[in-house]
Amino acid sequence: MSMDSVNNTHTVFFMFVMLIAVLLPFVPAQYPALLFFAITLILALKPHQKIVPASSLWGFSFAIFIMSLLSVILGYTGYEFPIYILGASIFITTVGGLAAAYVRKRGVKKPNLDSKFISATSSIALILFGALSACAVAYWTTAWMYIPISLSQLFFLTLIGGVTCALLESIPSRADKYLTLMLGTGMVMWLFASFGYYVNFSHLSAAFIFSLFLAYLAYRMDVADVSAMLAATLLGVLIIVFTNMNWYLILITFFLLGGAFTKYRYNYKVMRGIAQGKGGVRSYENVLSNSITALILAVAYGVYHELYPALAPVLLFAYLGAVATATGDTLASEIGETNRGKPILITTFKPVKPGTDGGISWLGESVSLGGSAAIAILALVLGVIDINPDSVVTYFVWLVIVIFGGFAGTNFDSLLGATLQQKGWLSNSGVNLVATIGGAFISGAAYYVLCGHVV
Repeated sequence: MSMDSVNNTHTVFFMFVMLIAVLLPFVPAQYPALLFFAITLILALKPHQKIVPASSLWGFSFAIFIMSLLSVILGYTGYEFPIYILGASIFITTVGGLAAAYVRKRGVKKPNLDSKFISATSSIALILFGALSACAVAYWTTAWMYIPISLSQLFFLTLIGGVTCALLESIPSRADKYLTLMLGTGMVMWLFASFGYYVNFSHLSAAFIFSLFLAYLAYRMDVADVSAMLAATLLGVLIIVFTNMNWYLILITFFLLGGAFTKYRYNYKVMRGIAQGKGGVRSYENVLSNSITALILAVAYGVYHELYPALAPVLLFAYLGAVATATGDTLASEIGETNRGKPILITTFKPVKPGTDGGISWLGESVSLGGSAAIAILALVLGVIDINPDSVVTYFVWLVIVIFGGFAGTNFDSLLGATLQQKGWLSNSGVNLVATIGGAFISGAAYYVLCGHVV
């Protein structure tokens, strides 16, 4: 590192300390204690400049300043950015980051360990050490300030923050890592803290271990990269906590089917130039674009199903419609593209080259129905659809609602591909996101319309 870079870092750090000194008389007393921890951690990072770049200290300091200022400002309004969230963000980012860096440094010295194992274990170290240290400081802060929040709730927030931090750390970015990690982690914990949702410690631990285990298997089987592994873990924890294990099994079925059929006749798809990139390995972008709608609906169900019982089944069928759309679309793409005939464009019905955005085929349409039906049937078998039916006909109506939403959402995806994606207005991930929203809306609306007449 050059002398100018070191001097600039010292200058920024000195200016940051001076700014805090000026503002100190105007802020509540708990902030000096938190800043003491922050400054101590900054100084602890300096000897590890080969692991943690010195330029990150600016992002670290700036993130603390932004969240501290936000906390103070909101303290004079009807909203609140809890100071324990600020402290937890600092510890997840620093302690977790140093734990991950240590694992990577030690792993490099052991040639018998492959890079995939090192990458996964370093992310897990970040989650565990970051979450546990953050939970400790958050518990100390809430006890000191007499904030009524349980230890289980704090562990839930810090675990979610740890997984979020590990996910953001795994995503390549030109932005300052510490600024991104701290702000992203803090905002996610703040979001879930606002729900005031109680989580049992054993239930949360089981959800985390189960989700991480399944995601790690997908990672080792080259179905997902490390960012997708962490994204799937985050999805799993949240969906299981806010609903139950069976809801997540519905979603994981989509991942398994998508991963399996990505490999289906892969060499043939490579030869035709239509194969999924990176050997079919999925990234966080693919996972989140296909699942974020389902996640939002699952969280909404968990929060509101007791307050608004009439809304619960609508959210349930919307969730199933979103997953059915993602499943039907993935299978239509991965299997439909192996059809030997030319596909037709959904807007003109004229033949187009295989792999063209918006192209459909009889095989793709058939497997789309099959994928949607698989999700619908699995939902009944697992008891996810737990509404008391009036008759056997009602079961058939439920199946049709989910299948219709998935099939319509898949074709909506093709329509978006033939129009907005071809014009460059939406990326493939954007199309997937909008299509799952469409499938969710169709299934939810179909249930709402039919429930008063049939169900």
